[in-house]
Amino acid sequence: MKKINILGIGNALVDKQFLIDDSFLKDISIDKGTMGLCESNYQEELYKKLSRHYKKSKDACGGSATNTIFAASSLGSSCGFIGKVAKDTNGKFYKEDLDRIGIQNNIIGDGKESTGTCLIMISPDAERTMSTCLGISANLNFSDIDKNLLANSEIIYLEGYLVSSDPCFETSKKIIETGRDRKAKISVSLSDPNIVKAFKNRLKNWMTEPIDYLFCNFEEAKAFCESDDLEKIKNSLLSVAKNIFITNGSNGAYVITTSFTKKINGFPAEAIDTNGAGDMFAGGVLNLVSKKRTIEEATMFGCFLASKGVETIGPRLKQTDYLKYYEKFLKID
Repeated sequence: MKKINILGIGNALVDKQFLIDDSFLKDISIDKGTMGLCESNYQEELYKKLSRHYKKSKDACGGSATNTIFAASSLGSSCGFIGKVAKDTNGKFYKEDLDRIGIQNNIIGDGKESTGTCLIMISPDAERTMSTCLGISANLNFSDIDKNLLANSEIIYLEGYLVSSDPCFETSKKIIETGRDRKAKISVSLSDPNIVKAFKNRLKNWMTEPIDYLFCNFEEAKAFCESDDLEKIKNSLLSVAKNIFITNGSNGAYVITTSFTKKINGFPAEAIDTNGAGDMFAGGVLNLVSKKRTIEEATMFGCFLASKGVETIGPRLKQTDYLKYYEKFLKID
């Protein structure tokens, strides 16, 4: 098995996307811009309602960590993924997509459950609201994992959504312990403000020893630190991570290390869908970090890549576009 630069750990979900009106969210009493977990029967009814009112775009292989790994792989990093899908149509679709891209994986589970799905509702202001049924992805056990993937990885990237499931939380703790024992760098995304509020202690449990890279947006940072003061947020996050990336939409991002704090400006964009922007940012950053580029340059490229991502529907660019945009980024003064 070849060396893996970045190994993603996350919920393997098939995304089903709809362009909606704000009034629809009010009708179903869902807060805009959040991710909510639901049971399959609720999601089926919501899917029927959406299908009656709106046209669905084509399905896509999603999940936060997968989107990040897709970006990093498309930029030239050697990547792997650990997650779980069922032996159903969605599971086959998911694995074939990872194999096509060249992402090392062993994600097929048994046939007793369904592959996880996520309904993504995109508002006119490009904000995305998600309703997720985790399915079999919530039952990822350490025994499911190809240990060779862990043994050969330089950076291990975990999405915060994993803490919402008992099996995934326990498995992720063992993954972090194993990774540290093998001197891999540990990277975590806080993923969603609601996840942070509901499972803050579990997220902190991942970081009893400071991790190497922490990704979050301002809302997630405020929820984690219980403060909206940047200085307090900075000091709080530096107690759990060595390098911190806080995105702030079109305003760019802050990169915070034990040595400095720097504001990185955003890039102009005509946003039509913010779904996956943070994941794409993380993929761009980790790709350059794994190539030993500076933290500042990696953050700037993450912002540039995310600005391109919000100009297209869905959490990914075309695979060939990633390197094209990297070449454009290199020409920026």
